[in-house]
Amino acid sequence: MQLEDVTAEIRPRSDWEAVDLGLAMVRRDFWRCFAFWWLAVLVPTAVAGVLLWDSPIVWLLMFWWWKPAGGRMVLFEVSRRLFGARPAMKEVLLQVPKVWFRRFFNRFVWTRFSPWLPVTMAVVDLEGLAGKSYRQRCRQVTRRGESVMMWFYLLADAAAGWFGLGFLMVVWMFLPEGQDQAWRLSIETWNPDQPFDFPDLIVRTVVLCVMLAMSLTDVFVAGAGFGVYINNRTAIEGWDVELAFRRLGRRLAGVVSGLLVMGLACGQWAAGAGDPSEAKVVMEEVKSHPDFKVHTVTDRIPEAKGGGFWEWLAKWLDGLFGGMGVGSMGGMLRPLVLVSVIGVLAALIAWLIWKNRHWFAVAGVVGAEEKPARARVVMGMEVSADTLPDDVPGAAMALWREGKRQEAMGLLYRGAISKVMDVGGVAIEESDTEGDCLRRVHEAGGAAHPEYFAGVTGAWIGLAYAGKVPEDATVESLCRGWPFVEGGNG
Repeated sequence: MQLEDVTAEIRPRSDWEAVDLGLAMVRRDFWRCFAFWWLAVLVPTAVAGVLLWDSPIVWLLMFWWWKPAGGRMVLFEVSRRLFGARPAMKEVLLQVPKVWFRRFFNRFVWTRFSPWLPVTMAVVDLEGLAGKSYRQRCRQVTRRGESVMMWFYLLADAAAGWFGLGFLMVVWMFLPEGQDQAWRLSIETWNPDQPFDFPDLIVRTVVLCVMLAMSLTDVFVAGAGFGVYINNRTAIEGWDVELAFRRLGRRLAGVVSGLLVMGLACGQWAAGAGDPSEAKVVMEEVKSHPDFKVHTVTDRIPEAKGGGFWEWLAKWLDGLFGGMGVGSMGGMLRPLVLVSVIGVLAALIAWLIWKNRHWFAVAGVVGAEEKPARARVVMGMEVSADTLPDDVPGAAMALWREGKRQEAMGLLYRGAISKVMDVGGVAIEESDTEGDCLRRVHEAGGAAHPEYFAGVTGAWIGLAYAGKVPEDATVESLCRGWPFVEGGNG
């Protein structure tokens, strides 16, 4: 490492300026950094995708777990570029096994949850320290910028979420017309009681978008950590002072050489003219002066008593992260833990109130809202009983056999909506969509026959919005399985 070859201005910076330095180094070679990041994780990600194709959430968790391997490739690139080198592709490829297998346990287990990992990974990759020297160095390079790095981690996670949502919207926008039926149907038929029950196609698409977003943000997180590391090295080792003296030395090289020659000549003349014994006597007199006496002061520091929960928490975190600059975590986490506990309690109370909201409903109270009138038009379709035939499934089947597909499914769907309101007691409003109607039917329970209504809704949505004509056997099954009976008539 030659400080003269550095390609950035070496000077003491504030914590956020150090982060900005790391971001600037990544921006300068973004596509190389991004490509090297994926070079480290592409093969494991592809293999895990094949093995965990039916478990995309587990696939995403595995991707998050080995994400630091890509960050170390970014560190390799920006650290070489900082000192004027541009690694060749052969040298880059040789680094891929190292980022995985060099001190594997420390990287992917012991320090995986450390928020200062982007700062301390340089201690292993660039300095090659281990054991006690490694822990001591980690404490040094995390004395400054620890809180800034935590905030940057939070901002990067939030940005990854927004980027993932943006990529998902782009994918949806560029789907060919008529090919988004699976998306629309899953959204319309989404059940709040099972909020994570989505088709595998959509879950895999979301996982891929989130992976891409995480890779984009992690490239800059690695660069920001390296910027904080360089700033701390500058403060600890005085790189800026060393560079200033080297520049000054180059400017004054001639003058210093002349002064050295004159000094040597004067020293030789003085050595020949003076008596060594007299010089020794003078030196002893000077050393015996009271000003040169060595004074020793001993301070007794009383042993601190136990600080309770917060001191125990700080010591536990310090041991968990291997002593990487978390000695002041107790004071910093104290308000964070307090706010978290209050937030969890507030969320628990709100959930309990919502879950048991029926306890607060008082029947027959004066001033209570009256039951809303039965909807007659839903999504522009007449659903009142006087607009429907007595035998809805029979009339729908007759229209289907005549080739009037749209009218037949529309009649069957209108009749189903009317019956779930009359027989099942479902309160459907005029502004409800197909998904709202299906959700209300599911909430009503077995009296509204939610399984049958879901089948009619799916057939109707496929025909009305995607032009997908259901099979004749499907329509006949829906007509024969008409479950709504009121007063003995279907």
